[in-house]
This record gives sequence, C-alpha cells and structure tokens, in this order.
Amino acid sequence: MKIEFGWHLDRAPWAYTQPGLNHIRVGRKNFTALLQTRLGITRPDTGHAERVSQYMNRLQSIDSPDAWFHSSFEVDPWSTAQELLAARDDAVSNGWSGELPEAETGGVASSPLLQTLAAAEKAPGQLAPSLADDVAELVTALNSPLSLGINELILQHAERSFPHIWQVIIAKLRSRGIKVSEAVTANTQLRLTLLTAETEWEAAENSARWISAAGNESTAVVASDSTAVLDHFLAEHSLPAVGAGTPSVWRPQDQLIPLFFEVIWGPPNIQLLAEFLTLPGSPVRRAAARLLLGALRAEPGIGGDAWKAAVADIERDEQLGPDLALILDQMFSTGLLLEEKGVSGTELAERSEWLAARLRARAAIDETAKSTAALLQRILALTAPLTRVSRRDLRRIIASVISPTAISLVAAEASPWLRLGHLAELTDEVDHVLWWGFQNAGAPRPRRWDAQDVDTLALVGVHLSSREELSALEVAQTLSGATRTKNLVLVQIQQRDGERVEGNPLLEALVAAQQSVKAQTMADRLAAITVSPADLTDSTGHWSLAGRRSQLVKVSPHRATAPLPVHVVAPNPALLPERISYTQLSTLLGCSLAWVLKHKSHLRVPDAADVPTGNKMLGIFAHKVVEVLQERLRKEHRAVPQLAEVKTVIDRLLPELASELLLPGQKHRLAGVRATIETTVLMFFQQLQRGGVVLQEMEKAFSKDLSLIAGGSEVTVAVEGRVDAVGIDAAGRTAVVDLKWTNSEKYLREDVQQGEALQLALYQWALNDGDVSPQSPAAYFMLKQGTFASAHPEFGPALQAAQDAPELWRKAIRAVEFTVDEVLSGRITATQRVEDVLAEGELSAAALAAEQERLHRKPNCTYCNFGTLCGVKGDYS
Repeated sequence: MKIEFGWHLDRAPWAYTQPGLNHIRVGRKNFTALLQTRLGITRPDTGHAERVSQYMNRLQSIDSPDAWFHSSFEVDPWSTAQELLAARDDAVSNGWSGELPEAETGGVASSPLLQTLAAAEKAPGQLAPSLADDVAELVTALNSPLSLGINELILQHAERSFPHIWQVIIAKLRSRGIKVSEAVTANTQLRLTLLTAETEWEAAENSARWISAAGNESTAVVASDSTAVLDHFLAEHSLPAVGAGTPSVWRPQDQLIPLFFEVIWGPPNIQLLAEFLTLPGSPVRRAAARLLLGALRAEPGIGGDAWKAAVADIERDEQLGPDLALILDQMFSTGLLLEEKGVSGTELAERSEWLAARLRARAAIDETAKSTAALLQRILALTAPLTRVSRRDLRRIIASVISPTAISLVAAEASPWLRLGHLAELTDEVDHVLWWGFQNAGAPRPRRWDAQDVDTLALVGVHLSSREELSALEVAQTLSGATRTKNLVLVQIQQRDGERVEGNPLLEALVAAQQSVKAQTMADRLAAITVSPADLTDSTGHWSLAGRRSQLVKVSPHRATAPLPVHVVAPNPALLPERISYTQLSTLLGCSLAWVLKHKSHLRVPDAADVPTGNKMLGIFAHKVVEVLQERLRKEHRAVPQLAEVKTVIDRLLPELASELLLPGQKHRLAGVRATIETTVLMFFQQLQRGGVVLQEMEKAFSKDLSLIAGGSEVTVAVEGRVDAVGIDAAGRTAVVDLKWTNSEKYLREDVQQGEALQLALYQWALNDGDVSPQSPAAYFMLKQGTFASAHPEFGPALQAAQDAPELWRKAIRAVEFTVDEVLSGRITATQRVEDVLAEGELSAAALAAEQERLHRKPNCTYCNFGTLCGVKGDYS
C-alpha cells in the first residue's frame, strides 16, 4: 500500500487525476486510525463531552480550598475541566506520559498548571482515550512485529516540519522497512490573481462567470466558506452546485434541546417558550401549541387567567385530552424548576422523560428525531450523576454535546471540477484553482504554552511545537498545494453584513513565494495581482479574469417598480366588515390596504413574534393591576387602595403577565417599572375620587350595531369590544377611561385637543343609547406618566377640544361610509403611499377629508407589519 501523508489531508479526496488501488491520502487523524487498525489496537470512540465529564470527576477528587484551580472550578466546573482537558490532550499528543521532572532536575520548577495536570493524570476515575492518547500510544505500539501492509509513505511536506512525536513515528515506520519519501514539489510557474469584491454577491457573480467561461475537467474549486450565494449564480449558468455550508447551531432540530432546557426553568422566559412552541418539529402538538400561544399573546406570562383557559381548552379537546393538558401545565407553569432550590440530575431526567418519549415516537419516521433523541440521552447521562445541576453547567454540557452542523441550503451536485475545503488539500496537478472564501481559510489555533511549561516538558522528552512552527506548517502545505496549479484565483470580499472582513495572512505568503522580476515592495506586488469587478469588463463588453474570457450582452436597465398606491380590484361584497372593533376601525380609516391584508387576507406575523414585550407587555400588566384592585375595592365599597395592596397585586401578577421582568439582568428595570406602577395606579384612583367618578367595572364588554350607507344601500356592522374602565359621575352620566402605556403623552393629548379622540367617542356611543356619541366624561389615562388627557374636568385640568364628541362621531361615520364604499367598489388604498406620490397642487388626504367633513386618521405605518408589501419601506424587491 502506498500512503500520502500530510498534516491537513484528513478531508482531502483520494486520487483525482491518477486514481489507483492501494493508494490513499490521509491526515494525522486518518493515518492514526489506519495504523491502529493494522496493529489491532482500535477502541470505541468516546464523545468529547463525556471525556470532559470524566475529567471533571478527576478534578473533583483532587480539589481542595488551596488548589490552584479551585476558585475557577467552584464557579464553573465544566469550563474549567474543559480548559484543563484541552491542555492535557495537547501535552499527551506530543508524547507526555503524565510525569514531571524532579524538582532539582535542571533547576526548572513545574508550573501550577503542569502540577495540576500531573495530579489529575494520577487521580482515580476513568478517562477515555482520545486522538491525543492514540497518537502517543503509536510510539510504543509500532514496536509490535505485526505487519502493517504499507510499502511506501510519501510525505506531502518536509519531514522536519512535522511535530517531534510524528518525526519519531515516521522514523519507526522507516525502521520497519517502509520506504519514506517526500513529495516532489512541482516547478510550475503560477499565475496568481486576487479578485477583491465589495460584497459576497459581486464576488459570486464573477466567480460563477469565471467557472462557466471554460471547461473545468482540470479545475479545482476550493470552498472555505458557505457557497450559498455562489451556488445561486452557478445555477443561473446551468452549472452544478458546490454545496458547501457554514457550521451553525441555528438549525431547528439543533435548537430543540437547548430551548427545552431553557423553558422548564423558572422564572419563565415566554419569548423562548413561544419559539419552542413554534419550532419546526416541536414536540408540542400543533393544536395545543396554538392555544398556549394565544394565551401568551393575551397575557405575556405563565399561570394567569389566559393560560388557565388555554389549559382547560386543551383538556376539553377530544384530540388532545386531560393528560396532555396536565403535562404541559406542569412542564411550563406549575412545575418549573427553580435553581435556588437545587435541581439534581435525576430530577432533570424525570422532567425530560416527556421530551424523550415524544422523540422516540417520531424516530421511526424521522431521522432527525432519532439523532436528537440520541443527543438528549447523552446530555441526561452526563447530568445523571450530578447531585446539583446549575443552569450554567447545563448550558455548558449542552454546548459540548450539540456541536454546530454545516448544512448547505443546496446539496452538492456532481461536477467536473475537484472540490476541496482548503488549498493544502490539493495533491493532484490541475490547471486552474478558484479559492472561494479565501479569507475564512485557516487551521484551528493551537494552544499557546508558557515558555516555562515548554522547558519543563522538554526535560521529560516532550517537545511542544510552537504556534509559529504549526503556522509555518500550514503555510508550507498551502504553498505546496499552490505549486500544483498554473492558475490560482483567490476570491476575497471587503464587507459582509455591513462589517469589514479581515484578510488572510496566507495571502502574503502566497505572493512572497512567487518570482518577481524586480525588487518590489509587498504592497506593490499585491496591487499588481489585485483586480476588482469593475476592472473585468471593457467598453465593448469583453469580460476577462485570470485567462478566461466572456462576451457580455448589454441588457435594458430594469428598475424595481414601486407597488401601486391604489389597488383597483373587482367589486366584492365579501370585503364588507361583518364586525369591527376600535382597533379595526382605526386601521380601516387609516389605511384600507392594511385592513384588507390583515382582516380579509388574514396575513399575520409569526406567532412567536406576536408575543407582547416592551411597552405592550407593560400596558397589559399595569392594566391588569388596576383591574384586580378595582374588583377588590368594589367588593369592599372603597375608592382608593392602600400602597401595600398595590405592591401585593404587583407581586402576584408579575409572573402571570410580565415574567420578562423576572429574568436575570432585569432587576434595575423591574425596580423602575414597579415604582412607576405603584405611583401612577394610586394617582388614577385618587383622581377619580376627587372628580366624583365612581368606578363600576373594568373590561366592560359591549356590542352595538352600526348602520351605514355603503354601496348605495344600508348595511349594518356589529361594533364589538371592551372598555378598559367604566364608571358614573356625580350627574349620573357614564364615564369611560382608556388606559395607555406609552413613552409620550403628546399624541393622545393632541387627539383630545383636536377633538379627534375617536376611541373615547366610540366607547361613549357604544355604552349609550342613540346614534350619536354623547358629550359624557371620557379620558385617556397614561399609566407611565400618571396623567389624564381629557376635555372633561372630572379628570383634572381639562383640555380645550376643537370639537365635541357628537360632531366627532358624525365625521367619523362619514369617514367609515366613505372608506367602506371604496373598499366594496374594489378601491384599496395604501394611504401613506398615496401621500408620497401626490403631484404638486393636489390635495392631501387630510385636506380632502376636511373639505368633505370627514374624519381623517393617519396611517400607523410605524407599527404596521405590511410596510414592505405596500412599498412604504422603499424595498420593492
């Protein structure tokens, strides 16, 4: 057997240009495995996470308060064990047996690190061998008389460039009669070109054009980065995809276990819970997940009324049932794990049994579920012996077990060119090489040892390669690969995702290795080989890059067309609103396109993105605090609560409606929110008492028919909703208050001053008889600022309104009739886009509405989810 051996050849393909039997290429990992097989010393592989766990147990056995690693180990045992195990494996892979020189030998004292490693090496407990142990074992195993079946060993770079232990192994192979030689470096004159593009898209377009411009039977494509964009352009040239992916943990199945182990702990993180429920392949049945997501959207917390109602709905559902309802409620609400109470590995396994069972049930029909189930069992096996598992330790263990996977958006396809991951893997003669992702090409950084440790280990025969030596080895093998081609194109980009991309140090080595006709600085030599996409095409459309040419044909410019501001469709009576709330009404009057898309086309954001956070969450929370307090006050015939009562209600409702504030890192924010709500809620009740308004009911439901003239006939639309707070004033009139949590009170005050507080007018109309909204007390209360905005003195200093409620309501009815008539006739308007394209002298929507005595509502584009569809965001793609 003939073997080609190089430090970076583990991923290299076998012979490309001269294939043959009994001729293989290997790197150190595959060569070690081959020698183990021939010597009969193979053994089962053990995962890295399992070895970290074993080493952690060894460290535990030698730990003491005065141990060098004690402080770190006490805070983060897993990471400490992981770091020390990496140092141990690096030393062992270079021949260390666990022994240190005697203290008097050479006058070099062992460092605390080496003393710790030596103590751990002798400590009781299992430590499964790794590649490092396998390499070290070869030194003695090669003394065996067993035949290796190897005739020739061809080194892809100089023998002296290998680490010392490998030089020893190579020498032993030579002593067994194996012919050892070094590969002959080709004396090829290389043409080096550096294509520097601003973005990945520019680079991919020109790279694909270069590949398509000639035959590729003697071409290699080196992909050191994801080729998703390159594959897109290759497809346009009807060429096969390279199919290289980037390692990432953001795969749905890879996220299942980490998300599960986040959402079973308290305090609950409902944003992560929403992601878990909506994750592709989630173990929670879709119907149950929808109900729980609905609860989270209504009340962003766990265990509140909405959550209990969702659990009850699951229990009543024939397809779901009470067993599932109980499991989900215990898993994500009533039985959350609390770190401060101490959680054992056994308890963690019990909580995970449901997930394990779900994965096992799907494993028969889903390969990804089978692999995920295996990962879960590995994690549980690692945590099972632990008497106390912290969330941090659990995260570390999960990160060790679930490694990033490289999955390309497009699978690799059969191609005439040779596909490599690094130029160092090139061992065949080819004419052309395109190196895609050149800036990302690089070997893993080796461990940096202190000079004292290097000297100490040298005394026991362990020679550690320096980082400089290993870097030189990478450079040497890369340069060796460069000698096997005549034409090398390096592709690099200036920026990715708006951030500058650093260069690759290999560039200077590649340039320096090329012959120069005269003395030139490195900057001059780099400039001479660098081209940009703008340099590749001349005035006649001739495109050329690195010896390949193509004729480009000029096409007519195509500008992205903005969506129409007004969409005209066939008249459709189905567009008539059957029932409408204030929120719907405001959307309809502001932008009929947004209303149609949401309420007739039923477009919506993903469920996980619709769970309240920020101001929306705080508004729901503060509103519920007022509601609970009012219910208590009404039963006890009181008007104003005590501060202690407010604090008690806040504490009780926090996990149910604002669990986000209980998460780590939210302490300062929680203190601010708590202080604000305590103050403003008291101000709310106190002002109502001073104004003579008796609060009767919170969240009062209403439903009233609204008669409109639309499409030439009378239509009736049911107006439904809930009023935040309803009371009665001293004159017996109905008083309504809408509670708001907003950063600024400016816009609500302006609404009241301009006489355009439509929400308050609608509530008064709905709660009173008659077709016109009465001039009864109504106000907005700003929960964050603790102020009322009202034209009525019952709520404090009154604002002067430009028009009264009856007049506002009449204008609102005209506006509704006008808009509904347009929608029914098939005219759907994106209001802001119409305003943006107004010709000079044309009346604006506000001016037209004023002229026709209709209410004008501004479109709420800031919080609209359809800005891309209508074109207001300017992206017409």
